[in-house]
Amino acid sequence: MSLKSPAITYKAYSYRSGSSPIKLVDQTINLVKGPNGDYVAPKGKILVKINYASLNPVDYKVYKKTPAFLTYYNTKKGFGKDFSGLVLSVGANTKTDVKAGDLVQGLNWPIYGGGSCAQYLLVDPVWSPITTVPTDIDLIEAASFPLVLGTAIQMTHDMKFQGSKVLVLGAGTSVGRYSVQLAKIGGAREIVTTNSSKNSDLITELGSTSQIDYRKHPNFLNPVLESVKKSGEFDYIIDCWGGTQLFLEIDSIIRKGGIYYTIVGDSPGVGMDALIGTTKAWFRMARSRLGLLKYHYTIGLLYSNRANEGWINAARDLLQGGKLQIFVDSVYPFGELHEAIDKLENGRAQGKIVLEVAKPNEQTEINPFK
Repeated sequence: MSLKSPAITYKAYSYRSGSSPIKLVDQTINLVKGPNGDYVAPKGKILVKINYASLNPVDYKVYKKTPAFLTYYNTKKGFGKDFSGLVLSVGANTKTDVKAGDLVQGLNWPIYGGGSCAQYLLVDPVWSPITTVPTDIDLIEAASFPLVLGTAIQMTHDMKFQGSKVLVLGAGTSVGRYSVQLAKIGGAREIVTTNSSKNSDLITELGSTSQIDYRKHPNFLNPVLESVKKSGEFDYIIDCWGGTQLFLEIDSIIRKGGIYYTIVGDSPGVGMDALIGTTKAWFRMARSRLGLLKYHYTIGLLYSNRANEGWINAARDLLQGGKLQIFVDSVYPFGELHEAIDKLENGRAQGKIVLEVAKPNEQTEINPFK
């Protein structure tokens, strides 16, 4: 693809800090002169025309928690990380398998860099996982999975599911749904989940063998202990929900050498309780690393330094084979980001919320080929 202009000016959603609004503003990507006299992406970068971007709860939490002093670092922090779109140009010496003309999906880092809720995005594949779109899903679905499926793949990376007993806390969440499916694909013999009754049939379809309704059992310790009495300790606990209910009897619940992986910590949400809960969780992980616990405990979201470790290609291959079910709740027009955020924040979405930046066959208001 030949780009004739040295720069692309486009629309993107950005903010200064958590106390300032998210606004649609003009931004510019500067290109470099190519060997044939045309313009190409800068060295080590991939220029993508965005078609769809999906929203994650963490996107809004990062925005709200951004301190004012970071305004000096970047006055136009992008919003959103997941994306799908068309590769327009690949810069020189870029370590990637994608090429100009490919339809791609990806996850853009660093956290305060460019956002995916924009017409164009300059991607650094050293930090930002990017790969081609499976042929059997559309670009809306392609934008919906990278962060949540990537997180589930990271959580379960060291879990040998064949013949194992697994507990998934928060199986109805986006990460929880993928975790249940990965455990089933891996051959787990028993998958116990916590979820609401309204999602019961769906979670069973995904692979759950028994369920604990968290509305009936807000403290699910006793049902978990009953499961242990019935069929033995758990090999793995995948926590997408948070809480401390299990730690009173954790040595009776998880086998020696088992894995407890949480992306939430002890106290979900925000405020002092969340800070204290997160601190306790990090202290527990430190004790685990020192070998002071019976089991291995980890807290963490998807690490950006895993960009080159191949998980996004593994995710693509699972999706290409139809082994995983994707969940999209709704699609909002580009101009309705705030309405999409409202839907995200009310907690009633059954799947990912996606922003349509441009339909796949539609040019944005800036045509880089002129």
